[in-house]
Amino acid sequence: MSDLLDKLTDDPTSGASGIYIKILNHIVLGYLKGTDLPDLIRAKAGDMISLNYLANHLQAVPLFQQKEIAKELQKEVRANSSAAGIQLYKGLANSKNIILCHSNSGSVLRALEHRKNRIETVYQTHSKPGEEGREAAKLLKTNGFHVKLIADSRIPAAVKEGAVPVLGADCVTQTFFVNKIGSASIVEKALEAGITPIVVVGSEKTCTEKTYGGRPNGELFERIPLDKIRLIVGSSTYRMPRDRKRLCRMLEETDKR
Repeated sequence: MSDLLDKLTDDPTSGASGIYIKILNHIVLGYLKGTDLPDLIRAKAGDMISLNYLANHLQAVPLFQQKEIAKELQKEVRANSSAAGIQLYKGLANSKNIILCHSNSGSVLRALEHRKNRIETVYQTHSKPGEEGREAAKLLKTNGFHVKLIADSRIPAAVKEGAVPVLGADCVTQTFFVNKIGSASIVEKALEAGITPIVVVGSEKTCTEKTYGGRPNGELFERIPLDKIRLIVGSSTYRMPRDRKRLCRMLEETDKR
């Protein structure tokens, strides 16, 4: 079982959301199980707060209930994705329906799936150094989007054209979100152009700063201030800094779960 977890969590192209969903699927199928499963998942979590979220849900749970909990968390992902798609549509209402994506965010891809007929062009960065943007571009094209795969150096040109950054996040806290390096520069350039970046995240990636601690430990991720961001978590949209108090209440409730 440890070898299977290693294989799933070491996948460099799936992103945290993809890894989280794959592990849920393997639990439901019975390939991952055991009283030590929460500890094994937590040991492999690293910077992936979603895996800590899963481990917490499985902690001290009878073995026979692990599948049911995984099924409920799968339902939560589907509900979040559908609701986030609606919120994303609202968020893009006054834009040119041109968006800019970075890295390979499962949360963004699932939200976009519900809005595919409303997006004219997706600029997808190569996302160096891992180049996982190539995989994201393939997935977007397969799902019917008009995609332009661009070098990271072409980001300013896409923003100048009016592309709205729609980013995922490996974690969201009270004052910052964490994403692939290069995200901070994207946010900065968008704000300079008067464009409000949108961050789409599942509830499994939300926590307080105290819980997140000193992460990220990996050099490929960075903290980006939430100021002036439009944050979408399922059916809720938080406009920063206006909605920070409401966001803090939600994060505190998530930490209790």
